[in-house]
Amino acid sequence: MAATMRSTTTLTKLLNPNHPTLHLTHPTPEPFTWNTLIIHRPPSSSPHSPLSIYLRMRRHRVPPDSYTFPSLLRSSSPSILPSLHAHLIHIAFASHPFVQTSLITSYSHHSNLPCARRVFDDIPNPDLPTWNSIVSACLKAGSLAVARRLFLAMPERNVVSWTSMIEGHVKCGDCGGAMSLFKWMLDAHDVGMNEYTMSSVLSACAGLGALEQGRRVHGYICASGLRVDAVLGTSLVDMYAKCGCIESARRVFDGMGDGDRDVMAWTAMIVGLAMHGRVGECLGCFAGLQRRMRPNAVTFLGVLCACAHAGLVDEGREYFEAMRVEFAIAPEIQHYGCMVDLYSRAGRTEEAIGLVNSMGMEPDAHVWGAILSGSGARADARTCEAAIARLVEVEPAKSAAGHVLLSNVYAKMGRWEGVRSVRGLMEENRMKKTPGCSVVEVGGVHHEFYVGDESHAEARRIYSMLGELTRRVRMVGCGGETGEVFLDLDQEDLELVLFHHF
Repeated sequence: MAATMRSTTTLTKLLNPNHPTLHLTHPTPEPFTWNTLIIHRPPSSSPHSPLSIYLRMRRHRVPPDSYTFPSLLRSSSPSILPSLHAHLIHIAFASHPFVQTSLITSYSHHSNLPCARRVFDDIPNPDLPTWNSIVSACLKAGSLAVARRLFLAMPERNVVSWTSMIEGHVKCGDCGGAMSLFKWMLDAHDVGMNEYTMSSVLSACAGLGALEQGRRVHGYICASGLRVDAVLGTSLVDMYAKCGCIESARRVFDGMGDGDRDVMAWTAMIVGLAMHGRVGECLGCFAGLQRRMRPNAVTFLGVLCACAHAGLVDEGREYFEAMRVEFAIAPEIQHYGCMVDLYSRAGRTEEAIGLVNSMGMEPDAHVWGAILSGSGARADARTCEAAIARLVEVEPAKSAAGHVLLSNVYAKMGRWEGVRSVRGLMEENRMKKTPGCSVVEVGGVHHEFYVGDESHAEARRIYSMLGELTRRVRMVGCGGETGEVFLDLDQEDLELVLFHHF
């Protein structure tokens, strides 16, 4: 086997589109050489693309086998794929399990779930890789409910099946569902777990802010003998940082071997430090990365966010220019958003707007939101109004929060007529801001609290205790900072709103 792999690798390196196989009058009749050329996958724009090589193969009457088609299907464009599928049916290869799985994967790659599903539904007895491919296709398309139904219908499951479902739930924002699947997987006993499974589970913990569960997963990783490599190390750093335990994130990062601390691991640490406001450590970590390897676009995003939160305008500008000039990384909309946020927070609105005008791409809701937040913090109603108008154009669904901010600016200025006008406009257009949500983890159980929500089973006891705490706070002469509660109410009602977080 090892000898075969070595000879295949050597042949792949030696063969190229100019190989005599493609030009001889009597080329080799064996499909192996042709398959190797197809797998080599020259660029599709080349005259010797996988498809053109396959057509020459057929012209020379070389019979294909099941290994001919997976790479050919993967390299096909969305317009060619259905024709190639029809050709496979014509030559009686479409019913081969290896080819069927490749068809599903290829249709999924081009976001064509209906065709992928038709291929699957035409298979009388799908094997496990085929089941896994259709579940992955549904998850990639965001059809979580369909993927779950197929997953439950699977006659057997392996680590790929479970990992795909857990990762799919995380990507669809259902981190709680991902953790439920992980617990079910643990109960299955006969399924082994790999670093990719645990990485997806850690992402779910990070999404929930579930520190205790994350620690238990970390313990399970250690107990199961999985090595904390680049994949797991990065996931652990990310989880601890997002769960509020930056010291644990740092310990994991420092404990990783030099060979495992790749750019993604360094970036996770940099972003985590930026998230926690540890700006000095963040920039020091970035300097450490630069001494070892080349940063990427995400690395710079973390550094720019740190500068924005610390108000380091000059430093942020220097990093932004270094990214563009020294490292030849083209800024994306997120980088521009950070720079606009940096200028806006520092009160340099003209520079922020100047950058927006010179971006060379259409500003998104994040960019206009940054200008809106910065001008709102300084009660700059005129800039707020202009930013709101652009935000409504770009992404109307996100304009509700902007209107609330504008209303708050008017309130801060005592312009109650403006407040009523904005609120009236919101009601007229049925705009509703997504309510704020807090998540508290107690004994491994997550409790969600929305603004003004009394649906929790212990709501009465919670509000009763809150009332008692409020009373004790007032007894010692303390009160709420009502200056940021922008409602036309008397002092007592303002404090009530603040304490209850309406």
